[in-house]
Amino acid sequence: MFQGRLAARNRVVLSMILPILLVGLTITVVSVYFWTKPVISFIEKHTETELELASDMGIQKCEERLDDLLSLRLENDHEMVESARTAAIQQVLRIQGKLDNIHLIIVEDNNTIVGSSVPEVKWEPSHLARGKSSIIRDVIDGSPVRMHYRYFPFWNWHIISYIHEDNYTGPIDLAKRMVYLVCLSVLLLVTATVFLLFEDLVNKPLKRIIHAAEGIAQGRYNKLKLQRQDEIGQVAQAFDTMVQSLEEDKDWIQAIMSKLKESEERYRLLTENSLANIMMIQDGRFIYANRATIAVSGYSADELYRMEVLEFVHPDDRELVRERILGWTGDEDLVAVHHEFRYLTKQGETRWLEMMAVPSLYKGKTVMLGHAMDITDRVIARAEQAELEKKLQQAQKMEAIGAVVGAVAHDLNNILAGVVGYPDLLLLQIPEGNPLRKYILPIQESGQRAAAIVQDLLTMVRKGVVVKELLNLNSIIDGYLRSPEFEKMKKLHPSVAIEANLQADLFNICGSLIHLRKTIANLVLNAAEASPEGGVTRIETLNRYIDTATAASLEVGVSIPEGEYTVLCISDQGVGIPKEDLARIFEPFYTKKVMGRSGTGLGMPVVLSTVQDHAGYISIHSVEGQGTRFELYFPATRENLPEQQTDSSLETYRGSETLLIVDDVKEQREVAREMLGGLGYKVNLVPSGEEAVEFFKKNGPVDLLILDMIMDPGIDGLETYRRIIALRPGQKAIIASGYSETERVRETQRLGAHTCIVKPFTLDKLASAVRKELDRQAGRSAGTVSKA
Repeated sequence: MFQGRLAARNRVVLSMILPILLVGLTITVVSVYFWTKPVISFIEKHTETELELASDMGIQKCEERLDDLLSLRLENDHEMVESARTAAIQQVLRIQGKLDNIHLIIVEDNNTIVGSSVPEVKWEPSHLARGKSSIIRDVIDGSPVRMHYRYFPFWNWHIISYIHEDNYTGPIDLAKRMVYLVCLSVLLLVTATVFLLFEDLVNKPLKRIIHAAEGIAQGRYNKLKLQRQDEIGQVAQAFDTMVQSLEEDKDWIQAIMSKLKESEERYRLLTENSLANIMMIQDGRFIYANRATIAVSGYSADELYRMEVLEFVHPDDRELVRERILGWTGDEDLVAVHHEFRYLTKQGETRWLEMMAVPSLYKGKTVMLGHAMDITDRVIARAEQAELEKKLQQAQKMEAIGAVVGAVAHDLNNILAGVVGYPDLLLLQIPEGNPLRKYILPIQESGQRAAAIVQDLLTMVRKGVVVKELLNLNSIIDGYLRSPEFEKMKKLHPSVAIEANLQADLFNICGSLIHLRKTIANLVLNAAEASPEGGVTRIETLNRYIDTATAASLEVGVSIPEGEYTVLCISDQGVGIPKEDLARIFEPFYTKKVMGRSGTGLGMPVVLSTVQDHAGYISIHSVEGQGTRFELYFPATRENLPEQQTDSSLETYRGSETLLIVDDVKEQREVAREMLGGLGYKVNLVPSGEEAVEFFKKNGPVDLLILDMIMDPGIDGLETYRRIIALRPGQKAIIASGYSETERVRETQRLGAHTCIVKPFTLDKLASAVRKELDRQAGRSAGTVSKA
């Protein structure tokens, strides 16, 4: 007990006196540092000043002897000069007696020593310069010295004063020791004074306070009764007040204990009724779980306490919980961990839990304190958001691809102008049976195939110019089944039988003939290629009314709203689509075929883009080894088809009207001029929108304007048409474009350019569009030319 009190008192003494000693030591060190430097500087300056004074006094003595010679005009008397030199040497050397430890040497220019205050001095002066030096270091008689010299030009003398290094530094060392001794003495004096004062004023009262505090621990309430006005007195007074309070009101302690119990009850109430799942885990088991935890688990408290924690966790997440939550050994820092994992209820339902757990010690052992919330709804919402973000990324990717494809398609259409157009002109001039036709026809077919691929690219990125009209799917399917394209497909896949089951009273739809036909051809070809062992590919059409929203395929990710639909179904008995490929079949250039031989990776993206452009929906059902069924839903209309015109001879397209062709590509202009000029039209050409406007200003209106949409550099087709109709309201025009922003095409059409044809155009398409637009404007036809 005594040793404990002594140790406590010593700790208090040390904790109070050590800072004072440290402060005193710091002041001493700072004083030594700041005093030593000025003292040393003063001594060095004093010594250097004496050196300079000695050499200056030597020069003064020489000047005095010289002045005596000059005043007597004896400067040319050799004996008098020599006598004056001797007198000067003696007077200079006598200066040493006036300055302690300073020696002088007189040296001539030829380094001859003519006088020295030290006999037989050994020194080789080799670095003396004429003038006045600073304090320099050298070695004389084998000892280091500090020296200063001045030059007396009349006798070519160097007056040198020097002091040995020991004599130079001796006073400095003595001064340092004096400063250290004085500061240390002051420190010791201050320390002793502080210690004595501390013992009397602090240590003794502390002993009494410690003794009285120990008495309180043993039940003795003795007051100190120290009559002092300082801090110790205030502590003693506070202590006496505390003792008096304890003596007068012992029941207050009991009240505190009662409040502690009340606090414990409040803590238990908050824990048990918390909406959060609160738990304590020790040795892999629950040692406490509040009501919320018991409720979400589905187990009773007894069942939960008998379980291992990992039994409560989903098997796929047990390793994570074991390592991240249960794996704290006590060697690591106390760091909270935050994780999400799945858990299993007693009923077997899988749900998600977000837990914040922090390790601690409970009854001397590691315990994990966990606070958790059921986040199943949040996880589901997060998954839905991730799916939406994935679709957004896909849309952004398609937009980027669309920008590239659009630019490429624009250039390719310009390149293909001659490949598609000139064969038409050549075939008109070459009679049937001419052997040259067999060379021109493949060129024509290749150009058209290349143009079709460009249109596939534009359709895929939904950048094509789509002109819709009333159509019937049955008619499109009939046309495809009678086409050379279908015959070629059958020859390549002879083991596949094609069956068509078309509803007779099928509703019409509003759409693009060429895009819908391409969609049918792509799906039938895919079905045939998916049936290497043969089988039946069925093409079906039917009317269907959706009275409740129906979920479409996961790949499309939308539901089909209520309404009337015309449905196209194409099914096969082939190999089916693997589950992992279903989500990717609509990605551009994704194909399981050999690229460039049997597939380009554009077929299914074209199908999807076409369906979306027609405000339709796709449903897919596929089973590996059994086949695939595609269902395409198009909004139906009950409008009837217009009567079809059958006369398509080029003679019906002839005319004599004046035309203006505006296109920035020379080949496009020349091909169009050759085609239309051969049909009798008067054709004018300009390469830009600006020149087209100037043409109208100078020449007035034309019967028809054929306008390219994209022209670089300069204004585009829309802006060109705006300026022209401002000059010539009602000017007739058609749009010729291979790639265009859809909204700009629509805006141009709203201004009056009703017809849009696709580049590269054939003679038949161009002539038909021009003639029908001219006739429509004249009131002889009410239709709108659609894209072929």
